[in-house]
Amino acid sequence: MKKIMKIMLLVLLVPVLLFALYVVGNIVFATATKFSPEPLEALSNNKKSTEQSPQNVQLDSTSSLQFLIWNIGYGGLGAEANFFYDGGKMVVSPKDWVEKYNVGIVDFLKNNQADFIMLQEADTAGRRSWDINQKEEIANALPNYNYSFAINYDVRFVPVPYTNPMGRVLGGLLSLSKVKPTFSERIQLPNKDKFPDQLFYLERCLLLQRFPIASSTKELVVINTHFEAYDNGEVKKKQMEFTKKILEQEYAKDNYVVLGGDWNIAPPGVDAFKFAIEQETDYLHINADSNYIPGWKYVYDSSRGSNRKNKTAYIAGKTFTTIIDYFLVSPNIEALNVETVDLGFRSSDHNPVRMQVKLK
Repeated sequence: MKKIMKIMLLVLLVPVLLFALYVVGNIVFATATKFSPEPLEALSNNKKSTEQSPQNVQLDSTSSLQFLIWNIGYGGLGAEANFFYDGGKMVVSPKDWVEKYNVGIVDFLKNNQADFIMLQEADTAGRRSWDINQKEEIANALPNYNYSFAINYDVRFVPVPYTNPMGRVLGGLLSLSKVKPTFSERIQLPNKDKFPDQLFYLERCLLLQRFPIASSTKELVVINTHFEAYDNGEVKKKQMEFTKKILEQEYAKDNYVVLGGDWNIAPPGVDAFKFAIEQETDYLHINADSNYIPGWKYVYDSSRGSNRKNKTAYIAGKTFTTIIDYFLVSPNIEALNVETVDLGFRSSDHNPVRMQVKLK
């Protein structure tokens, strides 16, 4: 009887011990391979075209400028997809879906060549994107654009969900421009510090670029961002306060400043549930501070959602959508128009947003 009990106990303990070994092994490996960027890192400015960029090209302060922001969802979150972090079941979309989504992303960008393009969730490798290098595909499709890339997600192996791990992830922010920036920089944001979660999570950042203005000592400062999503709001608050200081410093220099990207919160005064058919209580859909920086202007399209919930595949008129993708511009910039382009979330769980501005 004792022998049988020992065998039963062993049978029960082996899976527990194996799971514990799996967890400890992943923590040790993640610690050893942790992506630990510097607070400030200069980025390279690249261009695919063999034609030499004209030297010292500057922006004309009298011309209007076009901006485009888009979280491209690493080419894996098109209309048919759902995602386990949003309450769905999928971890990785099928390869043919991802290839189709990437074709849609590239085609849209080729046909909507804004002066400045700011993309979030652009992968260069990883299981979730089937190792498609979106940075290279997009840069090759826009050979006359200058581009810089700031890594914000570099984990060798994401072990969740345990039955179907996400695995390798390498992605970040991709900024492209027709005019060559004089300087591009990755600025580390405050991030999650809870152990061991932070070993497998993003190192969120800003991608800041500077562009000279003709006949002026001023610069146009363009900042690409993707603020915190999966927290109770505390990390996002720290990131917003950190970014605020940078914005105020740049405007104090008399520079023109544009901040754009995926904020993961609705603009001030916007009902985050105005398009809601499904019932949602998601903390992501709180509102940004209307007094974030007095005199600055949030620029967004209130007529349609820019992001959809990934609990299920997208169903028009049913799936929860809201506005979390938009711009913030300094008081010396006049916003002429803004439009969220309704792509039906075919290639990403976000719709692109276009803005036209004029420097004052």
